[in-house]
Amino acid sequence: MDSELNLCMGCMNELDEHGVCHYCTYTDDIPHLQSYLAPHTVLNDRYIVGKMLTYNGEGASYICYDTVAKTKAVIREYMPDTLCEREMNSNNIVINPECLAKYKTYMSEFQDMNRTLTRMRNVKSICTAKDMFNENNTCYVILEYVEGVSLKKFLQANRGYLRWEQVRKLFMPLFTTLSIIHNSGIIHRGISPENIIVTTQGELKLTGFSISSIRSTGTALSPEFYSGFTAPEQYSSLEWQGTWTDVYSIGAVLYRILTGYVPPDAFNRMNNDTMIPANRINQHIPRHVSNVLMNAMEVRSSDRIRTINDLINDLFDDPPAPTAHVKGATQTIPVVKPPRIPQPQPEPEPYVPPVQERRRSSGYDNRRKKQQNTLLSVLVFILLGLLLVLGVMMLYQVFKPQEERPEDPVIYTNATDDDDSEKLITEAAVSSPDTQTDSEASKYGTGAIMPNVVGQRLETIERELGTSFTIRTKIFYSETDEKGVIYSQSIPEGADYDPKKLNKLVLKVCMGPPKVNIPDFNGYTKKDYLNLLNEMNIIYVTEDQASETVAEGYVINTNPETGKLINIEKGDVLVVYVSSGLPKETTTAATETTPPAEEQPPVTEETEPTWEWSGWYEQTDVSEQ
Repeated sequence: MDSELNLCMGCMNELDEHGVCHYCTYTDDIPHLQSYLAPHTVLNDRYIVGKMLTYNGEGASYICYDTVAKTKAVIREYMPDTLCEREMNSNNIVINPECLAKYKTYMSEFQDMNRTLTRMRNVKSICTAKDMFNENNTCYVILEYVEGVSLKKFLQANRGYLRWEQVRKLFMPLFTTLSIIHNSGIIHRGISPENIIVTTQGELKLTGFSISSIRSTGTALSPEFYSGFTAPEQYSSLEWQGTWTDVYSIGAVLYRILTGYVPPDAFNRMNNDTMIPANRINQHIPRHVSNVLMNAMEVRSSDRIRTINDLINDLFDDPPAPTAHVKGATQTIPVVKPPRIPQPQPEPEPYVPPVQERRRSSGYDNRRKKQQNTLLSVLVFILLGLLLVLGVMMLYQVFKPQEERPEDPVIYTNATDDDDSEKLITEAAVSSPDTQTDSEASKYGTGAIMPNVVGQRLETIERELGTSFTIRTKIFYSETDEKGVIYSQSIPEGADYDPKKLNKLVLKVCMGPPKVNIPDFNGYTKKDYLNLLNEMNIIYVTEDQASETVAEGYVINTNPETGKLINIEKGDVLVVYVSSGLPKETTTAATETTPPAEEQPPVTEETEPTWEWSGWYEQTDVSEQ
C-alpha cells in the first residue's frame, strides 16, 4: 500500500502541501458515528475508508480509495443495527446471540444479490459491484463510484421538472436496464429520485440496491420507505411483491419529473385516493402518457401494469388514432315523412292585349335593374369595409411598440434535500412549462442534458466534461470574484447535447485581481519561485547571473522589486535573476564589478533571457473562434 498518499477523507482527492482540500469542505476533526467505521480505516489491505455517505437498517456506505486500481469507489458494509453492534475500540461486529440465524440469513441474501450485480458489469445504467470480501465478521461489497448528483438535487437545480421529450430520451436506457435486472430475479423496491444519479455525462444510473426485508414491513430490520414512491404492497406483510412493485415506483418518479409534484403517499391513497392525473397539472403532458402513469400507479397491484416491458410499450407506442364516425351510426329514431297534401292548381291568366303586355314587361325590367343596383352597392360597401379593416391591421403591425419577450414561469422548489414535499409553483399556471423549438434541440445534438457548471472550479469541469466538449475559456480579472471559478457558460443548463459531437463550450472564468504584489524570493529555488509565480498568474522571464553570496539555482533578485504591484491584466513581465554560481576568473576581474541588484540593466538581446510563461495564459481567445 502506498504510504505517501495524502487524501481527503471526504472526497478522496489529494490534499495540498498544507493539508487543505480544494474540492470539498471536509476536515478530519469532523466527528463520526462510533457505531460505524472511522475514516482512514484500511480494509482487505487495499481499500482506504473515508466518510460515511448513507446508512439504513441493512448497513452503511462509505467513500473509499482503491490503492491497487488507484481510483475512488464506494464500499458497502453489511451491518443491520437491530441484530448486531460494533465492538468497542475495534472494527469487529458482535452479533446478538438471539438473532444469529436472522443475521446469517439476511447476510446470505445480501451476498447473493451482489454476486448477481457483479455479473452485470456490462450493464450501463447501474452502479455495478466490482469486488466482495468478508472481514470483521461481516461482508463488504465494492461498488463503482459515479461522479454526479442525485436526480432529486438535479431537478431542484433545473426548474423542478422536465419535458416529456427530454424524459423519453433520458429514461429509455434505464428502462432497458431495469428489465434486465428483473429478468435476473432482482426487485429494487426503492426506486426514487434519491437513488437515481445524474452523471456529469447527462446519463442516469440506478443505485441503492438492498435486500427485500429492508423495504418491507413486519421484518426484523428497520424499514426504509420513500414517501410518494414506495408501492402500497410494501406497507403490508400480506401482499405479494414483484415487478409491478418497481413499476409503481418508476411511474411515481416519472410523475414527479413531469409535473414537479411528489405524488401522494401510497399508504394514504389506500384509504383516500386524492391522486390527480398528470395532464391536469401540466397540460403539456400527452394524454396517453398521463393515462399510462395512472395505470402504473394503481393502488391495487392486480389492476396495475405488471412489467417494465408493458410499461415501455404503453408509454412509447403511438396513441391510437380516433375512430372515424360513420354517418348515421347514431341515428336510432326513424324519420316519418308527413303526408303529401295536393296543392290547388293556379287559375289560368286572362288574356292580355299586346299593348298592356308591353307595359307590364317594361315595369318588371325597371324593378329588376333597381334591385341589381342595390345589391351591387351593398357589395361595394362590404368590400370597402374589409379593405379598411385590413389597412388598419397592417398599420398596427408596422407601428406597434416592440413587445418584450415573456419571461419563463418562475418555479420554486424546496432547497433542502431532506424535505420530500417539494412543490412546483408558477407565476402564470402550473401547466405552462417552457417549450424548446426543434432548432434549439438540434443545435447541440441529443442524448444528454447540459448540467449547470456556474460556480464550480474550472479544473473540476475540465476533468469531468473534457471528453464531452471542446472547452474554451474566456478570462477576466476581478478584485471581488473568486479565482478559478466559472461565472457563465455558453450552452445553457438543461439544453440537450450529444457528447460525441464535442460541442464548443465557452466558460467565463475569473483569473483573480488584475494587480498583485510581487512575492518575496528569499530562500526560494528557481523551480519553487516560478511555481509560485504561476499560481499568481504572473508572466516572467529568467536570467542567469553570477553571485558570490547566493548558491547556484536560487533566486537573487527581481525587477521590479518584491512587494511592488505588477499588472498581470496588462501583461507586465517580471524579470527573475537566478544565481549561476561563482563568477568565472578573467583578466579583467579586478576592474569589473557586478552591478548592485537594484541597478540591474533591463533585459536586452545580449542577455538572452529564458522566457517561461504562466499556464493561465495558455487559454484560447474565444473572440477569434
